[in-house]
Amino acid sequence: MQFGLFSNNRRPRRRLGEGWELDLEEARVADEAGFSEVWFSEHEAPAEPLIARASAITKQIKLGPAVRPLPFYHPIQVALDCNASDQLTNGRYMLGLGTGFRPHRVAWRGQDPAQMREMTRESLDVIMRLLKTRPEPFDLDGKYWKGKQLYVDIAPVQQPHPPIAMSVANSRDSARLCGRLGMMMLTSDFATNHHLSELGDGLVEGQVEAGLPKSRAGLHACRVVYVAATDGEARDDMRESYNETIAWEVANTPWHQQERIPAGGTFADINFDYLVDTGNLFVGSPATVRQMIESFHKDVGGFGTLLFHSGRDYATPEKVRNSIRTFGRDVAPALRDL
Repeated sequence: MQFGLFSNNRRPRRRLGEGWELDLEEARVADEAGFSEVWFSEHEAPAEPLIARASAITKQIKLGPAVRPLPFYHPIQVALDCNASDQLTNGRYMLGLGTGFRPHRVAWRGQDPAQMREMTRESLDVIMRLLKTRPEPFDLDGKYWKGKQLYVDIAPVQQPHPPIAMSVANSRDSARLCGRLGMMMLTSDFATNHHLSELGDGLVEGQVEAGLPKSRAGLHACRVVYVAATDGEARDDMRESYNETIAWEVANTPWHQQERIPAGGTFADINFDYLVDTGNLFVGSPATVRQMIESFHKDVGGFGTLLFHSGRDYATPEKVRNSIRTFGRDVAPALRDL
């Protein structure tokens, strides 16, 4: 098993630039702690500027956007940015793709938000053609994307192209597509164990359909992970901030919390300690967090990478960075063989 960060910046009490600096510092610490990758969300701006900055302060960790919303960009731009970023990071770039979730940004660009999924599929086909086959220049006359004599004139460092991942929420069909295309699969921290297990099965089904080796290594699971010296200390560090997170999610994106409601309960029954007690959040001492991850891995049926949901003020910046260091030193070595 490998470990990484899903740097999903939302620090409402901080200036945006200050929040990004904290994200970069977490990436630097994760690199030193032996984590394998960091994925930066594209919320306010493309992730590539952050990735370029992160590559200058890290040594070995791979870096990618999670995700580039394909309806926002012409596919030739995504392909060019991919290979340019691979050059700038000296072969440490990963391309994360998805539909995105902000329809108004599609409307900004003069497109119909109702067509986002169809736009994504058409764009994906073109990007894979541009990156995978290195074709002679070709004309594009699609429903959403058009162009003359397209080709990528920037070679990547990684051959035949940087690793590619796609964001998948709950669709087993999308998981099968990842498998058929030989891509990694990114999932959210809200995906239940059952859904993750089904998505992993779908990934393997797609691999079989394409005649590829069966493997769940490309499945990236995501969870909130926080380690301190004792269970009590870890909970005390996080309780206030995560209860605020729950309140914000219930008010703004309640569908994220829907499956966390206790049987016969309501949103009001969801709180930080309940989520830790039920294994939704991996919070505690090194021994406790290790046991939680082992149980999670078994329940899901296996996966290749565990991403820490980060880019949030779950505790003070110093304590968050110390959690990453402690995990790398005291937890990760016991889990790598899973």
